[in-house]
Amino acid sequence: MPPLGRQVGGSPQDDDAKNMFDRIGKIVHDQVKSESNGFKDELKGNLTSSIFFGGERANSLNPCTLVEEYRKKTLGTVDNNNPCRKDGTGKEEVNRFSVKEQAEYDNKKIKCSNGRDFGACAPYRRLSLCNKNLVKMDTNNNDGKAKHDLLAEVCYAAKYEGESITQNHGKYQLSYPGSQICTMLARSFADIGDIVRGRDLYLGDNRKDREQKQKLQENLNKIFNDIKKNNQSKLGRLSLDQIREY
Repeated sequence: MPPLGRQVGGSPQDDDAKNMFDRIGKIVHDQVKSESNGFKDELKGNLTSSIFFGGERANSLNPCTLVEEYRKKTLGTVDNNNPCRKDGTGKEEVNRFSVKEQAEYDNKKIKCSNGRDFGACAPYRRLSLCNKNLVKMDTNNNDGKAKHDLLAEVCYAAKYEGESITQNHGKYQLSYPGSQICTMLARSFADIGDIVRGRDLYLGDNRKDREQKQKLQENLNKIFNDIKKNNQSKLGRLSLDQIREY
C-alpha cells in the first residue's frame, strides 16, 4: 500500500490546496505587476488630487484621514451616504452578517456554473459589500481626474467595509466560531478589487441587484475610458480590460 501523503496534481511545494492557490495567485500577481510597471504613473491615483478636494491642501497624508475628509466635504452625513446600506441611503439597512446574507451561491447567481449544481467556482463572500457609493460615481467629469476620483471612491468603500467587519466580528463569531477576521477582511477587499477589475463572479441576488451591478460596471468602464483618453500616448495601445487589470 503506498504511503499516505500529498495527492497527485500539485507541486511538491504545496502542503495543501490553500498553499497551492496562494502560490498560483502570487505567480499571477507578480506577472501582472511586472507587465503594468511601464504604465504605473499613468494609472496611479492620488487622493489629494481628486476633484473632491478641489485643489485645497489636505490636512493629512493618512489615507483613512483623507477618506474621512472626503466624506465630510462631498457626501454629507454618514447615515445618508453609508455605502454598506442598500442604495447608499440610511433608510434600508442590510443585515450583512445574518445567515440569509451569507454566501448563498447557486447555479443561477454565479458565472461559470453553466446551470450545473456541483461545486462552487468562487470563494466565500457575503452577498452585500460596502460599495454602494461606486454605483453613484459621477462619470461625466472629463477633467483628467478620473483615476484620482476612482481611488477616493474605492478607498471610501474599503474603509466602510473594514469598519463593518471589525465592528460586527464578535457577534458573527457566535454563529460561526473560529472565523478569522484577517481572512474576512482579505476576502472582502479582494472582492472589491475584483469588482473594479471587472472580474466579479457574483451576478446578483435579484433583478434590482443585477441591474445595480450592471450599472456599476458601466460606470467603471466609463471611468477607465476617461483614464485611457487622458493618457492616450501611453495607454492607447492597451485594451480596456488590460487597463482595468493593471
